Amino acid sequence: MPVFLGAHVLIALAFAVHAVRSGQPIYWLVILFMFPGLGSLVYAVTVVLPGLGQSPQARRAGAAARRLIDPERELRTALHQLEISRTPGNLKRAGEALLALERPREALDLYREATEGAFREDAALLQGRAQAEFESGDVGAALQTLETLKSAHPTLRLPGAHLLYARALEAAGRREEALAEYEAVSGYFPGAEAQARWAMALEADGRREAARERWQHILSAARIAPQHARRMQKRWIDLARSRAG
Repeated sequence: MPVFLGAHVLIALAFAVHAVRSGQPIYWLVILFMFPGLGSLVYAVTVVLPGLGQSPQARRAGAAARRLIDPERELRTALHQLEISRTPGNLKRAGEALLALERPREALDLYREATEGAFREDAALLQGRAQAEFESGDVGAALQTLETLKSAHPTLRLPGAHLLYARALEAAGRREEALAEYEAVSGYFPGAEAQARWAMALEADGRREAARERWQHILSAARIAPQHARRMQKRWIDLARSRAG
């Protein structure tokens, strides 16, 4: 019984997060916490399911709620599709789901399979493979894969892959090269992560004043950013506030 009750409370909490993020009336919070089981059912039928066909924001909020309730749902769906057909696209989807669950070694097996044969130079697959290699602790393999990606697509701008390349260089002890890449990717990376990681690399190199400028840059950008953008970048903005002084 306590476990069953705990599940009801967890689901109600997930729906409460959805209600706040999607701007639902405050009475939904009262309903969800006063009647965790019944309230969650009513909320799902009344708000979440209809909202999935509406705005991108509503769909994202609904997806976030579903991930909180059942974090492995996407993985199960992806693995089911993979059982039907082991296409590169299905391998990529399953690999992404495994990375999201912090299971990079399993993801790496799928990305290795996906990058065999005709798709060995596919940009998205190579980026996913490098991510899995990096998160598995094989920095050298990640750098090699990213070099392959860069050689195969020299004019393609991939901010995620570029930031990963800078991080891999730093992890490999190639600090000056990493700093140069952090500076380059920070010029076009969407969001504050690249600036924050550049600032941390500068701090590690003893360049405190240069790092402080990067933290201040993040805070200045946050002051004029829309609310939803600040919410998405909260981790990096909070870090900048703690380090900019």
